[in-house]
Amino acid sequence: MSKGASAATLQKQQVISWADVLTLTGAFLFVLANVTPGSVWLLRAAAALATVAVLSDWKRLATIAKVFVTAGFILCATSEFLLPAGKAAIVERALYQGVGFSSFLSVLGMLRYAVGRSDIIRNAAEYLMSMPGRRRYQAVKVGSHLLSLLFNIGIISLLGQMVAKATEGQDRQGERRSILLAAMRGTVLMTIWSPLGVGFAIITQSIPNLAPTAFIIAAFATAAALILVTTFFHTEVTGQTINAVLDDGDRPSAGPLAITLCACVGLFGGTLAIHAAIDVSPLVASLILLPLFALGWIVYEQRVPISGLGREVKGMVGNMSVMRTESAIYLSASVIGATAVVFLDGKGDFLAELNQLPPSVLAGLCIVAIAASALLFVPHSIVVVFLAQLFGAAAFGNAHPMLLALALSLGWAAGIALSPISAMTITMARLTSTSATTIVLKWNGAFAATVMASSLLLVLAVSFF
Repeated sequence: MSKGASAATLQKQQVISWADVLTLTGAFLFVLANVTPGSVWLLRAAAALATVAVLSDWKRLATIAKVFVTAGFILCATSEFLLPAGKAAIVERALYQGVGFSSFLSVLGMLRYAVGRSDIIRNAAEYLMSMPGRRRYQAVKVGSHLLSLLFNIGIISLLGQMVAKATEGQDRQGERRSILLAAMRGTVLMTIWSPLGVGFAIITQSIPNLAPTAFIIAAFATAAALILVTTFFHTEVTGQTINAVLDDGDRPSAGPLAITLCACVGLFGGTLAIHAAIDVSPLVASLILLPLFALGWIVYEQRVPISGLGREVKGMVGNMSVMRTESAIYLSASVIGATAVVFLDGKGDFLAELNQLPPSVLAGLCIVAIAASALLFVPHSIVVVFLAQLFGAAAFGNAHPMLLALALSLGWAAGIALSPISAMTITMARLTSTSATTIVLKWNGAFAATVMASSLLLVLAVSFF
């Protein structure tokens, strides 16, 4: 796609709905509540706006989102009227956490608007695809790992379109599969540490004693180790597809990849800088930085004049709607998880006895539970929310915050790889015309088993320090 075509796409008028306006206002109030003292009324207003935004766009929600919202509303209302004040407050705090997750996902829609038709990212992907032989799989895997910080699972779709064009009319399904598996596996491992991932937001918001910066460093090192291990054991043959991708046969420049990686580093560093400078969570820091970054990316790549900024801002706000279903699910999941924890807390000494198990056992059980739920078609994200609520502020989370955080993040990655209903698996199934269960069990089974085994060994080692 030419730069002019991309610009035209970006300049396409977006329709801003009332739900978009309410969502943006709620996100603003949530940020304001986290940077000012005595902010409970701001949080309540943000929760009300987020709820009304979901209800006003009810018809567009997927069925699963409607189920979660209905359950969350019933449980929240029930806790307010029937539970003791102390336990009702736990559910209320979970609602505010859900508002943060919902706002974060909505703001990611702004970033998708900025990078979704980016020629820079497309050219960076072409450079990765130009690597020869076995190096192509490794380059695509590592490159997708880094590029997905900005593009998330969109990098899989982008590479899928490029491979489909390169092999059009040819029976080269094996090569397509190999390149897409490299992209998926790199993206899966990115979810372990990315501060722009919803899993990271859930984990850091739910474990009070966790130091986010230290966790990012530890999680990044873990992801890097897993990239090396899984690449050593599971490198695919990718063929010569790149020759058909390029019109002129010339090898692409590394410049776009360098620009994109610099942008990733800038976004990563900016998030941590805001987190440290004004003492807010990485989630709140992301809510502050992402809209500015998205607009800056558009201005840089498309050379948008000042007179055109209003149109681009409208496009960004209008694109928040693409994440409406996910936002609704996470708004409710936090409440559902907290209510389940309150219920278990009322069952005698169950939670106290559970927290007395060895830390390595609890961490391993978290990983296994998330992975098993994914295989059973239960959304892994919901299980992570529940476990984070269950252990985050309990004895296990207070005494071993890093171990719990690593277990949940590793379980999150394993859950994505093993879930037939994860967005990545569904995207892969669509691009390869293959069933989701085939991708999970046959194509990705050995990779997921390696991730699981490595994760269990890691938490066992960490528990001794």
